[in-house]
Amino acid sequence: MFEAEITANSVRLGEHETTGLLPVGFEFERQGATYDHFDVSTDGFITFARTSHRGSPPARVRLVEDSTRLGGGRVSYEVQGMAPRRCLVVSLKEDGPMAATHRVTVHERTGIVEVGPAVRASGSRRSGSWPGSSRLPRG
Repeated sequence: MFEAEITANSVRLGEHETTGLLPVGFEFERQGATYDHFDVSTDGFITFARTSHRGSPPARVRLVEDSTRLGGGRVSYEVQGMAPRRCLVVSLKEDGPMAATHRVTVHERTGIVEVGPAVRASGSRRSGSWPGSSRLPRG
């Protein structure tokens, strides 16, 4: 299982904020479109975009169920591995006593986007938010 390290890039977000476009670190293909940037929202989404060319519509992946709000937290991200098998690992650690850490891994070669289960600080999985790991194929 991949985790963003302490030394990873980090952005602090409040409620209803986004990171703005951040570089993935490599290009990957998903559902026929190529992406090289991402944006994480505390409203429960990660969006992928391509900044160098027009024509690839943004791709949005939901991190939590519709009724779940994340509030604020710290987004950490880094690229792990070597080309052509690099992975972008993104973690969103929520603030507060019931805080959970949410994780997304993007695989360079396959374009697979893995959304891992949310884990509370106590180590338990957050019930109702992420039923388990979702592997979203490149399509």
